[in-house]
Amino acid sequence: MFSKITSTLPFLTLILFLSLSANAQKIEYVKTNSAKESLQIAQGLVNKGKLKKAKRQIQHCIKIKPNFAVAYRVLGNINLELSLHEKAVEAFEKSFELDDKISRAAYFECAKAYMHLYKIDLAQFHLTKYEQMKGTRYANAKLESALEIIYDDELEFMKSNVAFLNEIDFDNAVAETVHLGKTINSSYDEYLPTITSDGNYLVFTRKINNQDENIFFSALQDGQWTPPRQMNDRINSEFNEGMAKFRTDGKAFYFSACERPGAMGGCDVYLAVLENGNVHHVERLQGYINSDFWDSQPSVTCDGKTIYFASTREGGHGGSDIWVSHLRKNGQWGQPVNLGPDVNTPRDEEAPFIATDGKTLYFTSTGLPGQGDGDLFMTQRAGKNRWTTPKNMGYPINSPTKEIGLYVQGDGKTAYFASARPGGQGMLDLYSVELPLHLRPDPMVHIDARIFDAETEEPISTEVKILRNDETYYAKSDKEGKFFTCLPGNKGYSFLIEDHRFENFVQANFLPAQDNALPLLVKIPLVSKKKAVVQSIIPKESMEKRVQFFFGFGSSDLTDETYYELDDLVQMLNKDPDWEIEIVGYTDNVGDINFNRKLSKERAEHIAGYLIEKGIPETKVIKKEGRGALSTKGAMNEDDQKMNRRVDVVLRK
Repeated sequence: MFSKITSTLPFLTLILFLSLSANAQKIEYVKTNSAKESLQIAQGLVNKGKLKKAKRQIQHCIKIKPNFAVAYRVLGNINLELSLHEKAVEAFEKSFELDDKISRAAYFECAKAYMHLYKIDLAQFHLTKYEQMKGTRYANAKLESALEIIYDDELEFMKSNVAFLNEIDFDNAVAETVHLGKTINSSYDEYLPTITSDGNYLVFTRKINNQDENIFFSALQDGQWTPPRQMNDRINSEFNEGMAKFRTDGKAFYFSACERPGAMGGCDVYLAVLENGNVHHVERLQGYINSDFWDSQPSVTCDGKTIYFASTREGGHGGSDIWVSHLRKNGQWGQPVNLGPDVNTPRDEEAPFIATDGKTLYFTSTGLPGQGDGDLFMTQRAGKNRWTTPKNMGYPINSPTKEIGLYVQGDGKTAYFASARPGGQGMLDLYSVELPLHLRPDPMVHIDARIFDAETEEPISTEVKILRNDETYYAKSDKEGKFFTCLPGNKGYSFLIEDHRFENFVQANFLPAQDNALPLLVKIPLVSKKKAVVQSIIPKESMEKRVQFFFGFGSSDLTDETYYELDDLVQMLNKDPDWEIEIVGYTDNVGDINFNRKLSKERAEHIAGYLIEKGIPETKVIKKEGRGALSTKGAMNEDDQKMNRRVDVVLRK
């Protein structure tokens, strides 16, 4: 399997003391007058991953023998695996009612089901019961000894999950999650989503019968997702495929595939190159990405030069870890480096996603403090192979069930992920969420550029330097003269091309952040040294720009970051003086209306005053006003209030 989604089902074989006959193994669902035989058949179906048929068989068993405690115990675990937590609790409790000493392990499993339902006190009660039964006599003590070793190892972590849940303020949710609906989600597992920057195509993994994984896609038409279809046999096979992740430019995607000819390990990482939206060719990544171990779940930076992925290879911290590799000049991937103890734990870290800012990483962990089976976390690169302390993304993005595979669209706001929480179609389902401000990556601008000969319009392959203060970004156009890059938004940049065939090209532009549904189209004409011309790389139709500056609560003071950004704006206005400037201040809706109106005006005046002080003609500032609170209706969360404490600088020409 390419994913690390785990199951407790193999352990069910430890609690059933009935042996399977050869005849029963061949039968998936039968009617019988023997409860014992029906239980045997159900276990055979469980071992094949056919949980729904196993559940029907167990229900038939209970119909034959209504007081069969072990059957209810098995039914509880099957329902738990199917994410039917209410029904799991009902079955476990019935088992305890019939025989409260049939199974110690069942109390641990019942506690997990109660956690998934946010019934924390009942989860704690059953964990305590599990602890108290240690060393006592009960029916399945010998048969479940191996299972109890596993649960005993999990106990402290489960207790920490309960403690974490007790600290959550459920009345102050950080966001609102949205189920993607029955068209996308099914009774099977759907997970590890990716979506194109324009939001029109969704790709995800579906696992059928707990074993067969394939990549599916859906298109957005008239605001609705079309029924998902499998990708063709260039991508999917009789084995497992999944974890597709689009490259930011949308021209390729990376995915994992298992047991293919020439593969090094059980699962390797591949690249599918697209042409006109169709798969042109598929290639296994060369270099050191793939190993004899499980390598999967790739995510690549916007420039295509750095890849993050999950692996169980040697040299990690335990379980699956997150690793990083860099693309070499020869086109091969370099030796992967473990992200280290800042991110990885002795348990599983998986499904990394690197945002387009190249420094904000989202991933799933079962080893960091969280709510349950695996929470989503966010961290940011703080230096060479150093990361900030991972931040749990909180309720309701996380739940006591499994969350995995967060993907953030290019706008930095909309995210997609999978969760097994109650209320879905069953198993893992896909959800979307608008990320609160503190969980978003840095605002970016995506640039889709073309370099060409100004006279002949022939494409030019050449190197580009993009300069900002002490930072330098590099890009190289391909044989079609194109390059794609992501840059921090709301900044000023200088584009420099030094090519001996052409006049040097130097152009400064202020690039505002955007929603990136469509990248900023940039045309860069180069001319021979005989015919020098000066042209802006920003298309003429770009006649309006908007830049936002944010303020502290109740304050109109400019911060150091604001001064830096204003200096970038001044540089751009000096190079292109044709812009007219409108400056409008706002506040949150806390406090007196008159105070807010005065504060918003002060904020606008401070921005205008700094621009004028730096030499921008006062006549260019055609509007300067404060409008008070941006919204006066109802209570707002802190993130929205922060967004409203701002000044909008609108440039028009």
